[in-house]
This record gives sequence, structure tokens and C-alpha cells, in this order.
Amino acid sequence: MNSSEQSDDSGKENGSGVPSNQQQPAKKRAPKKKDRNAKNFIESEEFFGRQFISSKDLPNPTESLALLATGVIEVIAGTRQVDQLSRYLTDGVYQSLQNKAKQAQQYREENGIKAHHQKFSVGHMRQNSPRDGVVESVVILNGVKRNRAVTIRLEGINHRWRATALSVL
Repeated sequence: MNSSEQSDDSGKENGSGVPSNQQQPAKKRAPKKKDRNAKNFIESEEFFGRQFISSKDLPNPTESLALLATGVIEVIAGTRQVDQLSRYLTDGVYQSLQNKAKQAQQYREENGIKAHHQKFSVGHMRQNSPRDGVVESVVILNGVKRNRAVTIRLEGINHRWRATALSVL
């Protein structure tokens, strides 16, 4: 009887040169990674990233400017939440406005001043368009005790006007 015909496996070779009772377990294969559908990551950025829009495809910015200017003053005064304006602000402008509102609130708390609603009306608005899809403006707000100037830079991003720069004078 030759070794391959014996029924006893102990210590016998299985043809690979390794005794069958000492055979190593089969190696597990790593799962194959699925290919992503995006063939070009630049193309995916075009679909899901910022999309700058021409001025002719956007509404008149006058309403957005007036709303933002009064809203920013109300946020700093403590009578409006920053979240209410988040739709019109880029992330950086949102963060800086939120920080300014916190500073103003701390100042009011330290000096015992209550937040109260201030009535402002839009007095004068000046707009300039340095390029298509961008509007830079100054909005003068007239109040009972004082006037405020708010400078705003709007850019057409993702089919709406969004403030990319903002300051209160």
C-alpha cells in the first residue's frame, strides 16, 4: 500500500509536502473594496460644493441687505438669535457674529443692562457690484437714539445671496 492509499492520516503527506495533520488553516482574504461611483473628485465638488451664481439668476439683493442689516443689529442687541440669520450667512461670518453677540451679552450682564428691542429703519442704502454675482453695500440704519452703519458683502452661492463679509460701525 502506498502512502496515499492508507486510511490513517496521522503524519502522512497530502501532496504539498506538509503532513496533513499539521496543515495550516486557509488564509482569509480581505474583503474587496468597492469602487466609488465618483470617477472624478473635482466633478463631485462641482455638484456638492459651493456653486457661484450670476446676479441675473438671483433676486434683487435690496431685501436681503435690509433684512441682514437690521437682523445683525438685533443679534448684537440680544433680541434675536444668530440662528435666525444662518441661512443668509457663510460659516465664517456666522461664527464671528456669534462671538460678537456673546461679547455684547457679557458686557450687558457685567453692567446690569437689559436687552431691549431697538427700532431701526433703513435710512440709506448704497450698493456696488465689483463683479457678477457679488454685491458690496453700506446700509445706514436710523434709530431713536443713534444711527448705525452696516457693511455687507453678498455673494450668490447655491442659488441665494449669502453674506461673506460683515461689519458694524
